[in-house]
Amino acid sequence: MKKIAFLKILLLFFIPISLLSIDFTEEEKEFISNNKDIKVALMPDFSPFSFIEDNKIVGFEQDLLSLLSQKSGLNFVKNYGVWNKILYKFKTKQVDMIASISYKEEREPYTLYTKPYYEIPIMIFIRDDFGEYKNLDSLKGKKVGILKDVFYYKDLNDMNSMNLVVYETYEEITQALVFGKIDALIQNLPNINYLIKKNLYTNLKLAGELKLPDIKKEDLRFGIREDKPILHSIMQKSLNGIQKYEWDVLIDRWIDVKYNLGHKKYTTLTINESKYLKEKKDITMCIDPDLMPYEGFDKNGNYTGISADYYKLFEDMLSIKFTPIKTSSWSQTLQFAKEKKCDIVSLVMETPQRREYLNFTTPYLTIPLVLTTKLDKPFINNFKDLAGKKVGITKGYAYVELFKKEYPNINIIEVNNVKDGLEKVNKDELYAYLGTLVTVGYNLQQDYIGKLKISGTMSEDIKLGIGVRNDDPKLLNILQKSVNSITSEQHRGIINKWLSIKYEKKSDYSLFWKTLLIAIIFISFFAYWNRKISKTNRLLKEAKKEIEQKNMELQRLAITDKLTGIYNRARVDELLDSEIERSKRFNHPFGIIFFDIDYFKKVNDTFGHQVGDDVLVEITTKIGELIRKTDIVGRWGGEEFLIICPETQKEAVEIIAENIRKHIEEHKFPKVSNITISLGVSVYSADDTVTTIIKRVDDALYEAKKGGRNRVVFN
Repeated sequence: MKKIAFLKILLLFFIPISLLSIDFTEEEKEFISNNKDIKVALMPDFSPFSFIEDNKIVGFEQDLLSLLSQKSGLNFVKNYGVWNKILYKFKTKQVDMIASISYKEEREPYTLYTKPYYEIPIMIFIRDDFGEYKNLDSLKGKKVGILKDVFYYKDLNDMNSMNLVVYETYEEITQALVFGKIDALIQNLPNINYLIKKNLYTNLKLAGELKLPDIKKEDLRFGIREDKPILHSIMQKSLNGIQKYEWDVLIDRWIDVKYNLGHKKYTTLTINESKYLKEKKDITMCIDPDLMPYEGFDKNGNYTGISADYYKLFEDMLSIKFTPIKTSSWSQTLQFAKEKKCDIVSLVMETPQRREYLNFTTPYLTIPLVLTTKLDKPFINNFKDLAGKKVGITKGYAYVELFKKEYPNINIIEVNNVKDGLEKVNKDELYAYLGTLVTVGYNLQQDYIGKLKISGTMSEDIKLGIGVRNDDPKLLNILQKSVNSITSEQHRGIINKWLSIKYEKKSDYSLFWKTLLIAIIFISFFAYWNRKISKTNRLLKEAKKEIEQKNMELQRLAITDKLTGIYNRARVDELLDSEIERSKRFNHPFGIIFFDIDYFKKVNDTFGHQVGDDVLVEITTKIGELIRKTDIVGRWGGEEFLIICPETQKEAVEIIAENIRKHIEEHKFPKVSNITISLGVSVYSADDTVTTIIKRVDDALYEAKKGGRNRVVFN
């Protein structure tokens, strides 16, 4: 008896602690002991429930299954595929259970349902150009996209009012709406919302929720095979055993997001990006301390200016603080950036030199450049008139490089800041100062009315974005999304706020700004006509050269496959026809190889279309290394390729094909590892046409696939 009692106590150490809290029957415990591996079917593109991120499949359902594994002691072996494929696997008993299934009566013969583990609203998405959406009647006669085998297909089809277009993946259905192939789509909110934000689609909006008598929300459940009732009981008990705090953690991590799908733009972050910001807590930034009203520090040392208002927006978008680090000058700001003393530079122009230590977002501000001189100096309509004269530019500014390159005969003098430059002009130490319109105007208004004037404009504007330290690509992606999310209304609001400010309350400088505006218009008009005349011949030559280059590029694009860079089908058709004519005329042989990638759809379904594209590109590269210089390769379509082998008999073309097959089989492809191909081979015979030889080699390819794939067949 003591031995038995000891064994029972010992056994407790080998049973997962979570099992002790769930009252499994003896029959259920025996099932768990004898059936450790349970095959479960999931989708790899069903965000935020199960989707690919950083080459791994993550999401709510992934974490839920891990939790259920702890509760039950079962090990879940995951099978991935698009919905209609995994549903077929489930119905044909190739897997034990399926995730993300919704209750429908017609599925009961082969499904034992758990209770829902999550319910999500089903929404109708439209494009901005749809017009007014009132209710489902607005979709009458419209093309409406839905997912294949989705549980509400029958209900919609029975309405007989809309043209339903069926798609296999969430990416396909969303892209179809974006590019106008359909007028609307019906799907769950978080999944389509995720894709809209991930791909920065800006022409889609939420029209309303799908409401039908028998359809409320999409109820996500686990479906268990009808011949495994014990497994169903174990799964339901395990779900019941999940504590409230455990559900809260799952929902908080994956689903508790704020959706904003109206006309406003938005910022969305991946799970890893959100985690990055949470861990980082604040982002340090270096600014230009002497660039008001664009940016600077006020008398109390607070960060202020146009860029400061943008960063308030970014703080709201990202829920993180941007902390300015004080520098004494723009040069010191750049030095701090080089030394990684700050994470970002707030407002900066991209140059080749700066790319050595910074990465850049797209610009969010475009600023005109102007020349300032004393009042007695003439207007400058051509910068070449400044040859030999001293022109000041703030030290470290990007347009120092541009100005020196375009006007090498001008004597460029670098100054500390805009105030230093204007003061040197005022004291005749410089002939002119080159700076931004608003910054120069701001300083003229404060200190130099009646002393200095704007005498010319530079044709090139400067474009300023965010500079991000080049060892932090994740931060670059986050800030690029933030820049993309700024609406035109927000841009206008910030600019109008600062350009309408009167900087000195005691004086009304409206006349100054009106005069400045008239001067700028006059200078710009005069300079425009002067440049138009002086540059006409050069522009014509450049235009002619550009047209020739464009024509060459158009010719190249017309015959090239966009993804792989090799010939497209149209060009291969032409070359094959030419080779046939050459063979007829000179009685020369040639061979042809037609191959495609085995189980390529499985690659796309499992790893995603981007990985599939990478495989196509890598195979193309590999083929280029294996064929002869005289051979011609082209993409026939999808995963099919065709190779023309001039001056080649049957035995030689078979050797070439077998060599290609062997090397592809042995090659290790990133992410998917092994890939095989099936090849059909033939040679030209008298009276062949493009149609007959393609038919023959296509039949050979069919036999190769029919015979087990990864082989060469001659016909």
